Amino acid sequence: MKYLPLLFLLFAGCFKVGPDYKAPENTVGNEWHEPEEEKEYTTSEPEIAWWKVFHDDLLEKYIETAALSNQEILRAEAAICEARALREVAASNLFPQISADLSALKTYFSKNGPVFAITPGGGAGGGLPNINTGLPFSIQIPQIQNLFNGLFDASWEIDLFGKTRRTVELAEAHIGSAIENRNAVLISTLAEIARNYLELRSFQKRSELLQKNIQLLEESKTIVEMQFLVGTANRLDVERIVAALDSAKASLPDTHAQIYRNIYALSILTGKEPEALVDELIEAKPLPAAPDHVAIGLRSDLLRRRPDVRRAERQLAEATAGVGIAVASFYPSFTLVGDAGLQSLQIKKLFQAASRTWAYGGDLNIPIFQGGRLVGNLHAAEAECSMAGYQYQNTVLTALQEAEGSLVSYSDSLSSANLMRKSASSTRDVARLATDQYKAGLISLLGALQSQRDSVLADLNLLDKDTSALITLVTLYKALGGGWQCEEEPILE
Repeated sequence: MKYLPLLFLLFAGCFKVGPDYKAPENTVGNEWHEPEEEKEYTTSEPEIAWWKVFHDDLLEKYIETAALSNQEILRAEAAICEARALREVAASNLFPQISADLSALKTYFSKNGPVFAITPGGGAGGGLPNINTGLPFSIQIPQIQNLFNGLFDASWEIDLFGKTRRTVELAEAHIGSAIENRNAVLISTLAEIARNYLELRSFQKRSELLQKNIQLLEESKTIVEMQFLVGTANRLDVERIVAALDSAKASLPDTHAQIYRNIYALSILTGKEPEALVDELIEAKPLPAAPDHVAIGLRSDLLRRRPDVRRAERQLAEATAGVGIAVASFYPSFTLVGDAGLQSLQIKKLFQAASRTWAYGGDLNIPIFQGGRLVGNLHAAEAECSMAGYQYQNTVLTALQEAEGSLVSYSDSLSSANLMRKSASSTRDVARLATDQYKAGLISLLGALQSQRDSVLADLNLLDKDTSALITLVTLYKALGGGWQCEEEPILE
């Protein structure tokens, strides 16, 4: 045993067969393809805690809560713990495996067995075989026998060609893959929270505008019915205003139902029961405003920010290590074995010097013919590595597509919202002028109410545009891969 440290140092320098992993080069350019005119973005470093650009304390609170309590995030963190434990299992094979074996055994031997015999038989000098065993000898031992053992077993497979070290490399890459999967789940969860929260505030505002529109329609209906009674309006005018009122009322229940659906979704995303946030969120609050400019960073930085790209890179490292494991399987394996301890038929003599027993040696296993199994495993590992490489490239392209598409969509949505804002402002001016003219006796009340209805409908259209722009902004932040960097490493080693 005194040579064990020397052997460890000797074999620790053994080489590793198979390919060494090299991370793919970043060939993505720095420039975005968004048209230069009227850019709503800057290439400065993007926001990490992007949800703070909305300046909404409740939204920030729910995101912080979800990062700690969301069930999908917690599940992904548990997967990291599992990956780290499996790495420990893989690394344990680099060291000697030592175990203790304490046993006590009482045996009753068969009278007709090869060991126990009660009749004389032929000896070494010749004679008839034993009539019970058929053997040319007879052994007389106690029929009932005790055996006591206190042994230490040790074995150590020397990692001559790096098979175990490649397995550790694979396990470490799997840890990185699990971490990036957790980051991807975190980003998706945060984006879902932001989307549901923005939709909630939008539907609450929509409910308010719909009720205002219903109120105006009811006032208009009263006027038209009075005009019908005095003969200044016909039945068609009444039916039109009634149909418009019924249509406006029909849209209100769906809006209320959507408000509760968004609240329930937010509750689940924060790890609570569906009704947990109803009291806190049922009160209407304004829809957050979009920032003046969005910092999106350089296009090439997507590869280091996007968790799905980082996960695909770690999966490529896993597959490369798998090729090394398959190559190492072609080479011999050498294992040192040994055991030492005490053995006795009587427990009172177990700890005497005469009860000592020991053995040591080595085992060299050389694969000569495996029927194509090793070659098949190697080809499968190489194919898996190729698939991981293609998957990485596809993930990069998908990331670029999502980021570029989200940037264009946000720019267009923001432009559309700004145009709609001008239209809504003009419609509100018309409604104010119509009210002034009605007060001056220049137009009828019905005309003034119609102008007010037009203003409400314009505000509804503006609300849709603003909501679409904000949700597209959330999609852009998600595509840029921000948010997971805010979290300190939460997984226990």
